[in-house]
Amino acid sequence: MSFVRVTYVVPREGQVERVREQLQKLSRYYATQPGYIEGYMLNPHPMADPPALGRFGAWESDRAAEDAAQAEHGMALRAELLRLIQEDSHLELTFEGDRDPEAK
Repeated sequence: MSFVRVTYVVPREGQVERVREQLQKLSRYYATQPGYIEGYMLNPHPMADPPALGRFGAWESDRAAEDAAQAEHGMALRAELLRLIQEDSHLELTFEGDRDPEAK
C-alpha cells in the first residue's frame, strides 16, 4: 500500500505554461526525496473548461509526502504555484493506494 496525492489547479488567465513549469519543478524536487515512488503530470484535456492541470504522486507513506511538502524548498515551490493559479482552485486529494494486480 502507498500514499497517493493528486493535485488539481486552474491557472490564472495566460498562466498555463508557467503553471505547467512549476508543477514540473515540484515533480523533479519530489523525485529526489526519500519515500517517493513515482509521479505523473496531469495535463488539461482539450475539452476542459477551465483548463485544469495537476500532478499525481505516489509515496511510501504519508509522512514521506508531508516531509517533502513541508521542507523549505517544497514550500517555496508550492508558494510560487499558488501565485499562478485561480484563487480557491487548488485542490489536494489524498488516498491510500494499492497497485492493481491486473495492471502490467
